[in-house]
Amino acid sequence: MSGQAYGTLYGIGVGPGDPELVTIKAAKVLSRVEVVFAASSPKNGYSLALNTVAELIPAGTQVVKLAFPMTSKAATLKKAWHDNAHAVRRVLEKGSDAAFLTIGDPLTYSTYGYLLETLRGLGCGAPVVTIPGVTAYHAAAARLNIPLVESNQSLVVVSGVGDPQSIRRLSEFSENIVIMKAYRRFDDIIDTVEHLPYASTVSAVSQIGLPDEQVVHDATVLKGQEMPYLTLCVVKRQRGGKA
Repeated sequence: MSGQAYGTLYGIGVGPGDPELVTIKAAKVLSRVEVVFAASSPKNGYSLALNTVAELIPAGTQVVKLAFPMTSKAATLKKAWHDNAHAVRRVLEKGSDAAFLTIGDPLTYSTYGYLLETLRGLGCGAPVVTIPGVTAYHAAAARLNIPLVESNQSLVVVSGVGDPQSIRRLSEFSENIVIMKAYRRFDDIIDTVEHLPYASTVSAVSQIGLPDEQVVHDATVLKGQEMPYLTLCVVKRQRGGKA
């Protein structure tokens, strides 16, 4: 709409779940926006991102939960993105500033990226400000007290939902691999790491920053267990060469 005065959309990463890891900039924005959107489960309305910053949102701020289904069905996902993007656009078109909360960083395996793409497809011309957040893998490395990369090493971040054999291929090029969403194929991931051509260690961190956080330096001992959704692994090539 030509000449329309849109509100600003703030994409806010709230970190891995520990309220003390929310940035000062994020807190300042949350103190003044008129509407806060948060992705939630369509089954129970739960939103970890919203729970993380609940105490930072002033009374009277409108909070809207947007249900995003956990499915691979393209048609279902497309409808959810379209409906939720319309809800955000309606607020912005009224000239109201709004925040969209994401766990971790808003541009790392996040619903926020899809929201932006859909809004642009709808022709929404609202200004956008993205506020980065602490990623789960940075928080995990801190809890493990291990460096993610050193000297001239490289780091690869992959999704654990796909074929674990991609880990084997990537190990040829990177000394350090972070595997997000490792819950679904956890045992396959561990098996793959144990048979890499380079001797490697694999650690696992679940529910980082939450009361039931689990930090395990040797993730091989967890084989056979059902892992929580918020589980990641850190694979590091050992110094010394081939396995």
